[in-house]
Amino acid sequence: MKTNPEIVSPGAQDFDPAIVKEILDKFGRDDRYTKDARANLTLAQLRAGLSPRENGVIERLMSLKPRELGFLGPFVSIEDPPKDLVQLPKQVFHRDGEESAIKNQYLPRGVWQEFIKLKTAMKKDIGSDLMVESGYRSPAHQALVFLTYLEKFKFDIKYVASGVALPGHSQHGDPVNTAMDVINQDGVPDDEQPHLFAKTKEYAWLLKNAEGFSFYQSYPENNQWGVRFEPWHWQYRPE
Repeated sequence: MKTNPEIVSPGAQDFDPAIVKEILDKFGRDDRYTKDARANLTLAQLRAGLSPRENGVIERLMSLKPRELGFLGPFVSIEDPPKDLVQLPKQVFHRDGEESAIKNQYLPRGVWQEFIKLKTAMKKDIGSDLMVESGYRSPAHQALVFLTYLEKFKFDIKYVASGVALPGHSQHGDPVNTAMDVINQDGVPDDEQPHLFAKTKEYAWLLKNAEGFSFYQSYPENNQWGVRFEPWHWQYRPE
């Protein structure tokens, strides 16, 4: 994502960069390649590890109104993580000749089982492997993700909210209809040109076949939720 560092969105003044840095230094920035995912982190555990002024940042984050930031999607859940989370085995892809490993992603067991069926069928049909780059995220984990991008993009809250849901509004935090971000064996999408995934054979296969495994594209082009086009984001929605 790219943005103008001089932009200051409404509400940015509510977040002291120094305090946000303290929180992220304690619990870790969102980095699915070098750090453990915080899928099992509860809001109670997050708050217990923070000082009163750091908790003030979390309270302000949780009180933000998504619609005021341009996100029109529904509330999802602030439940604690489900008990049946499955840790995915290490997933490896090769981008520009270099190997990268995705560490410690999780999905609820039923979602994982259907994803295995989907990726097996894709491998058989087109010879490509598909991996979960980001799976289930607890509301507390989602708070850390949002703060990570808030810091990265100079506290441009509206810009961040157009691509990262607030805690409670992320489909990644739905304990049943969980969303996942996928990546192919060649490391597409990447952070620099994420929309290139829409040009891959894996995306074309998903458009044709994913619904047969109860996975649906949540944020197509010009979607009604005010979210940027995310061809890599697929939600499990069994009938």
